[in-house]
Parts: sequence; structure tokens; C-alpha cells
Amino acid sequence: MTESKWRKGDIILNRYGRHLPGKYFIYVGFSGRHVIGLDFADGKCIKKCQYHKSCVNEMLDGEPAFQVVGHTNAFDVMKQDLLKFIEGETT
Repeated sequence: MTESKWRKGDIILNRYGRHLPGKYFIYVGFSGRHVIGLDFADGKCIKKCQYHKSCVNEMLDGEPAFQVVGHTNAFDVMKQDLLKFIEGETT
């Protein structure tokens, strides 16, 4: 599955990553030539990460180097929480 088929919130395994937590990130979207994500930096905080689009479409040992392994509904929850405030101000 290429980055064009990923959905916001997909949890991606970076098979090039050797150490946790950098092996996994949450897909946010893309900007120009880069795929944008969020990863768990040093096990302490969430930070922005980015990968060149050409890298995420590469194969490693006959399989995609970047693979969807799960999905989080965090973006849906954040959207719902923000909408509560927006709707509260318009009433």
C-alpha cells in the first residue's frame, strides 16, 4: 500500500527503523515531496516527522518498506472535541 492509499491516523511501520520508538509513526498527510507524520520521540513526547515520498514507496526484502499496521481514531476525537467548542460559540 502506497502513501496515496494511507488514511489520516494510520499507524505505519517503518521497516528501515532499527529502534523503537522511531519504527512507528502516525500518518498525518503529505506536503510536496514529503509524507508527514507524528512519532513518539525518545519515548517522551510526540513530535512531527517527515519522510521523502520516494522512500515510503520503496520495497525492502520484497515487501513495502513502510506498512500500515493499525489505525488510531485520535483525529476523529480531536475534531469532535473542537466542534463542541465551535458549536457552543455559534449558539
